[in-house]
Amino acid sequence: MAITNDILTRRAFVRPMPLYLQQTNYTRSPEKATEPRDRTLWQIVPMGQFVREYYPSGHLINDPAYYPDRVKYDESTKQFFTEKVVRCSFPLQMIITAQHLVHVAGNDVRHELTDSEKSEEREKLFLEWQKGWLDENIETRLYHFYKSAYIVAEAALLFYLKDGKMFTKNLSFLNGDTLYPHFDSITGKLNAFGRKFSDYDDENKEYVQWLEVWDEKYLRRYRRDVQGIRGTMTKVKELFGLDGWVLVDEDEHGFDRVPIVYHRNDDGPCWSFVQDSIDKYELAVSYLCQNNMAYAFPIMVLQGDNVDIQGDIYGQVKAITADVDAKINYLERSDNTAAFELQLNTLLKQIFLGSFAVMPPEVRSGDLPGVAIKLIYSPSLDRAMIDAKEFDHVIDEVNELFTYAYGVQERKLSKYQSLNILSYIVPYVHQNTAELINNLVQAKSNGILSAETGSELTPYGKNNEYKRIIAEAKEEEKSDLLYQQIKANKTQNAQNNNKNTVSNAATK
Repeated sequence: MAITNDILTRRAFVRPMPLYLQQTNYTRSPEKATEPRDRTLWQIVPMGQFVREYYPSGHLINDPAYYPDRVKYDESTKQFFTEKVVRCSFPLQMIITAQHLVHVAGNDVRHELTDSEKSEEREKLFLEWQKGWLDENIETRLYHFYKSAYIVAEAALLFYLKDGKMFTKNLSFLNGDTLYPHFDSITGKLNAFGRKFSDYDDENKEYVQWLEVWDEKYLRRYRRDVQGIRGTMTKVKELFGLDGWVLVDEDEHGFDRVPIVYHRNDDGPCWSFVQDSIDKYELAVSYLCQNNMAYAFPIMVLQGDNVDIQGDIYGQVKAITADVDAKINYLERSDNTAAFELQLNTLLKQIFLGSFAVMPPEVRSGDLPGVAIKLIYSPSLDRAMIDAKEFDHVIDEVNELFTYAYGVQERKLSKYQSLNILSYIVPYVHQNTAELINNLVQAKSNGILSAETGSELTPYGKNNEYKRIIAEAKEEEKSDLLYQQIKANKTQNAQNNNKNTVSNAATK
């Protein structure tokens, strides 16, 4: 198999550029009009750029080519020297990512058994399935899945079986993986998947590359040496048109499909649409800080002869000696605070608005009602509801692969697969918990909500909360019956004792 041509191919992330050729076409026959050719230019964006945007140390403001230092010439020494400018970078991308993660992953995935006829046996089996979902840390895996999708715009979750036990692993560019998904052109299903990663020596030099390829039946592992004698042999193979990859092992992965869930956002990371505003915001703040360094402190103006200034090593003036007619004043600085404030506030507002993030307001009173809280966080909730639909296929595929793998592990594959389980994301909403519970109680009292649904919707309930309520009620009934039985036995014993006492007295 030609690895380079068949597997090591992927679509690049691109962003449209404003440079394009405009053409104005006219026609008198609309039915004969042809679509003009689009001449839009696209910028290819490497995934490493997303990582640099995420971490403040990699922001564009720290690049001297974008925001250069100041070069000055010293007349006394006849030399050029570089004056470092103030550079301000802020973790706005981290804040945006955290808000999106909270609203999407704040609540556990909700599961519902949608069988038309529910039996006690199937309910018990469903609870076992839910317990396995939590025991295998699927919620944690999904959190890392969402995080990778928000930061580098793609993520993958691998399921695999080893010695009859299920394991999961997150695959992401953040972990050093390069992913190569391949889909069926008709069904759109994943039919092959490649993962390339490297091993490094103690000097952080790459010495061997690995490629893992999954299809619908097999897992193949390939090796490509970079250093040493094997690395030289690899280069010789490439000179003769060979790809240099050597098949190490080939095994059946045990699933009936490619055991990987993959998601990609072609728009880029969650802050992609406001990245330009973030760059301009950091540039404006850097200009402001540089301006404050130059003009924040008053500038002294000295006029006259025989003026002598004495100060300390930090430049602070301690004493001034001058003639009587000398003039000493301070230069008044121009006040441009309002202009800077308008610019910074406008940019910051558009950054949060364009990224569907919310800057938490200052609450000066007690608890806010639930409607007020939802209105405050409305942009984040809008984005979370959209993301819930975007990740819907992810939840369905994770449900399918988990049911298969956990069924094999517990040796209940056919039973688990017979369950009709609906899984979906419930976005996290900031809310007044006391108000929510009161609403649920009122709905239950008015007969428009069942006790089972109310126990599921309460923020303190578990997936099987209603079963626990029923079990507690049964225990209370058993305790009442036992108490009544003990009380009746005591009464009967007392009556029998009285009869025996009367009979003994009559006999005497």
